[in-house]
Amino acid sequence: MPKHGTYSHETTDASVRPIVLTGVALAIVAAIVLSISIGLFRFFVERPAQAPPNPMAAENPQFPPVPRIEDHPSSELEQLRQSEDQTLTTYGWVDRKAGTVRIPIGRAMELQLERGFPVRKETPKK
Repeated sequence: MPKHGTYSHETTDASVRPIVLTGVALAIVAAIVLSISIGLFRFFVERPAQAPPNPMAAENPQFPPVPRIEDHPSSELEQLRQSEDQTLTTYGWVDRKAGTVRIPIGRAMELQLERGFPVRKETPKK
């Protein structure tokens, strides 16, 4: 053990042989990885991928099943609302042959209030 206040250093050098062998091993591994990579690239270049044909490029395009995405959802929703309002606020035929008609919903509510709602008979209590 050195005395207090004195310093010492290592007097032997590191062995060169393990350092050189490690470098050579790393170079060999790098060369193997490089040759495998080049071989894989050549393999895939010579053999193009067999992808299925794009269905959108067909002469007769295929359309997805309904309901599809709407082109202009806000205007189509507005048209739907107008059609519903027209049906709910006007008189019209539902089935002319059967004699079924529709009446405005406001008038239907008035008629129902005049006629009254059906009442269920009370069951006797035990």
